Amino acid sequence: MRKEHIPIYQIQDFNALAQKEQYFYSSSFSAHLQEHQFIREPHKHSFYIILYVTQGTGTHTIDFECYDVQPGAVFFITPGQVHSWQVSEDADGYVIFFTQEFYKREYPHRMLFEFPFFNALLYKPVLNVPNADKAILLPMFELLMQEYEHHKPMRDVMLSRCLDVLLIQLSRLYQPQESETESVGTERVLLQNLEKQIDQHYKEHAPVSFYAEHLHVTTKHLNEVCKRALGRTINELIQYRTLLEAKRLLVHADLTSSQIAAELGYFDTTYFFRFFKKHTGLTPEQFRTLIK
Repeated sequence: MRKEHIPIYQIQDFNALAQKEQYFYSSSFSAHLQEHQFIREPHKHSFYIILYVTQGTGTHTIDFECYDVQPGAVFFITPGQVHSWQVSEDADGYVIFFTQEFYKREYPHRMLFEFPFFNALLYKPVLNVPNADKAILLPMFELLMQEYEHHKPMRDVMLSRCLDVLLIQLSRLYQPQESETESVGTERVLLQNLEKQIDQHYKEHAPVSFYAEHLHVTTKHLNEVCKRALGRTINELIQYRTLLEAKRLLVHADLTSSQIAAELGYFDTTYFFRFFKKHTGLTPEQFRTLIK
């Protein structure tokens, strides 16, 4: 089993509704903060999170990007991301945890990464909901929390169905300008699959052609889609993912720079140091000192 170098919490740590790996948890944000003080420090999760803020202020740091906590903000955390927050005493809202297995129970042929906000490499993990749309979301979060707290017949089915409706509504608010044309849909699926492939293989330092082959498209087409949709090439996406993991390990893991280089597939430590400094302007140790 692969050793984790950064604290990672399982959904079972939060007394979640459990059926093997089909976990679900819901709570008010204020109660969640009071019951689980340890979550204020940087950590990972092995599940998906949606946090909807209804009051309070502060900051939420997700993989070294700092976002404002404010009423109407919805945060999306995917498995493996490192996050922490600093919020005011009056902070409140709704928090939902769930696994892919829980979602697939009712929707076996659908994947959570099909929703844009769960594509951490491609999109920002925050949505600021306009005032006009807050009235749509509040009843959905409230219903999910009530269903979770009360043991009514077909509870799991109800939670799954309500969760799916919430995800669809959030997706509409997240990308309201995107028309559902066949070309847009095809490109979105391609980018989602590319993100999955990069996350699995970035340590192998494979060429761009490797990803194109696995996705059954030409290298030229894949690069064109990336540039058009994201303004970045495939190489830039791979470099971003590598740098992100390097930063995570430098700040949150008790490893030397040389050990981190090996962890990321760099057998030439000097090359890793040059790569890191080229893209950040700092050596690995300078970055560690600066952030810590």
